[in-house]
Amino acid sequence: MKFFLASLIIIACLSTCQKQDATPTPVPAPAPVIDFGPNGGITQRDAIGYPQGDPDPTDWTLDDSWNQQEQDLFKELGFNLNTMAISGVKASRVFAWPNPVGVGQVRVNFESNNPVALSFVVVDAKYRAVLPLQTSPNLSPYRQYLLDVSGSTFQQGKLYRLYYVLYDGKVLHYKGHGDIKIGL
Repeated sequence: MKFFLASLIIIACLSTCQKQDATPTPVPAPAPVIDFGPNGGITQRDAIGYPQGDPDPTDWTLDDSWNQQEQDLFKELGFNLNTMAISGVKASRVFAWPNPVGVGQVRVNFESNNPVALSFVVVDAKYRAVLPLQTSPNLSPYRQYLLDVSGSTFQQGKLYRLYYVLYDGKVLHYKGHGDIKIGL
């Protein structure tokens, strides 16, 4: 009887045990983070717009291709942003000043030889929009935007990236980015 009772207890214990799954739980991939580039990540300009110090060669130039996070920022435009940009847009006239900017506003210049639409968005280091997609239907030949960076979405001492696309309908004229530092 003791043997029967002991066997029953062992069987009860074994039936409540469950086999552990041997497959490890996958570790999620880290969220992508922007590489802001050399020279502190920005092209410095004074309050009048004149260059200061060594420029970041990756800023305010034509970007050949964008990763998926970058393309998704402009998915509302409805066309492939990694196609070849056509000529005719004066690229050298896209920049922001002052940079770095203290409190207040940063000016962003866009200039084009052709009538085009402009869309831009400002993101933090993790591609989170701090200034959602803005669109101007007619950029001809010059547009200057004043971005108010004194709000709570912009933090002092942080870098932000402004992505921009110049296009006509579904034709890409130019796309690029520039980095802005908030705080001196």
